[in-house]
Amino acid sequence: MKFMTFNIRVDVPVPENSWSDRKDKVAEVIHQEAPIIVGLQEATPRMLSQLMDELPSYSWIGKPRRKEDECSPILYQKDKVELHDSTTFWLSETPEVEGSMSWDTSFPRICTWGEFSLKAEPSTRFRIFNTHLDHISEEARIQGIRLIKDTIHSINEKQPLPTILMGDFNDTPNSEALAICEKEMRYTNAFTYINEDEKKRKTFHDFNGGIEGEPIDYIFASSDIMLSQSKIIRTKIQNRYPSDHYPVTMMATFPS
Repeated sequence: MKFMTFNIRVDVPVPENSWSDRKDKVAEVIHQEAPIIVGLQEATPRMLSQLMDELPSYSWIGKPRRKEDECSPILYQKDKVELHDSTTFWLSETPEVEGSMSWDTSFPRICTWGEFSLKAEPSTRFRIFNTHLDHISEEARIQGIRLIKDTIHSINEKQPLPTILMGDFNDTPNSEALAICEKEMRYTNAFTYINEDEKKRKTFHDFNGGIEGEPIDYIFASSDIMLSQSKIIRTKIQNRYPSDHYPVTMMATFPS
């Protein structure tokens, strides 16, 4: 099964790269890759509504960080997976308070999670966590990941399930936030399963393309998930990039 994380760039009215010029291109990339699950970042409710018109095989879950503001939604192929539970929480000292902010974060930051099963194999259940960490405050990124880690642990105490964590981490491979995922949570970075010359290639390109730089978009998987391949998708549609980030995909197999 294929999973994708994709920061689709919030709707900013700028020439050439406004959402109205890109929504069909974002949809086309998702359609071409056909992931069973997609974690988006910077998607407002209005953008999502328009995107879903282009992707009728998908449904989505998530709440905006503030009213009509950005979401970190999870899209899922509704004919292939069944949704059982979901919620959105705020990366703050009061995670249940909508719009709450802590640790010098520049904006409210959120994480959306969902519990799913495969319709073809109902006994195969898993959870997906999708987030967008702060782009300014390192403390907010570190504390945000720790809160996600604690939330996953708390949920798994009631019913442990294979788990995927994805999103725009706004941080580099050698950062403390990434170390928490890899060393404390013992999750596998999908880039472990990418071509060697791709492991430290950028995923944010500001609509300019290119490869030089380090990634900030990631997919992590718990140790009970078998990974086989990861890719940075640099597809252009009509000679234009759909977003200022490249999407990242991962192939995974769950224990039956």
